[in-house]
Amino acid sequence: MVDRHTRRTFICGVSAAVATGLAGCSDEQAGGGAGTPTRTEPETDAAETTTEEYRNGVEPDANVSVAVPEGGATLTNPSVQWRATAEGVTIEAAGEVTSGAGHYHVIVDTDPVTPGETIPTDDAHIHYGTGQQDGVLELEPGEHTLHLQVGDGAHTAMALTDSVDVTVSDEASLSVETSLDGSVVEWEASAENYTIGPTSDGVASNTGHLHAIIDTDPVPVGEVIPSDARHVHYGDGSTSGSLDIAEQLGDAYESGEHTVHFQIASATHRATALTASETVTTE
Repeated sequence: MVDRHTRRTFICGVSAAVATGLAGCSDEQAGGGAGTPTRTEPETDAAETTTEEYRNGVEPDANVSVAVPEGGATLTNPSVQWRATAEGVTIEAAGEVTSGAGHYHVIVDTDPVTPGETIPTDDAHIHYGTGQQDGVLELEPGEHTLHLQVGDGAHTAMALTDSVDVTVSDEASLSVETSLDGSVVEWEASAENYTIGPTSDGVASNTGHLHAIIDTDPVPVGEVIPSDARHVHYGDGSTSGSLDIAEQLGDAYESGEHTVHFQIASATHRATALTASETVTTE
């Protein structure tokens, strides 16, 4: 999947991003998906017809919750990790409208959308149309309010919301030192004001794990980092290792100049903006 975010824009991307497809929303936004949603009017019961707030068949006691882990702590990097939970409502991909179900949207620094209205697609309204329940978005340093809102398969706002306030700084950094032996890169990474840890730690603010990306661009914030010959995951929390470029690239390998980007991602492999790059000349 693709979850692409730019600063002040929510993405992946997680993985997704990107990560990667978003139904009814652009692929540049987190969540991703495919196709244009079609909306059929869901059946409503007597309880729903007596209220002005659209809930798409969800019972009144249903609720959703959004968290930016380490609540109250200042986030040291503009790549903000969030996760959500839901009770009494099914979170699924956008597309057909299913009674009792919907998908998440994150709304930044503006009010939630009035239930029954269509949730816009813009920098302040980020759609997670693949049904993902966590993500990484990029914000400017400062104070922000994030609203989580469920929309039905056609992105009609439902009366299911939650909010969290966050304070973002830009103090974290990543650096890497390398040495070369033939085609083998020995590397050691260190982070300032950020923790490099294993995926088993779960989604956590100011924490992520490393990836080595060979001869291709870093993954946009929020998209899921692929797992292939050019994208090597260090999900065990490694901060040093050996990377054989010839072995990784196989038949595509040629000796000469190669660029390796080291990029931190969340526990669900959604890219952050924390990167460090090294160019080496192999034999």
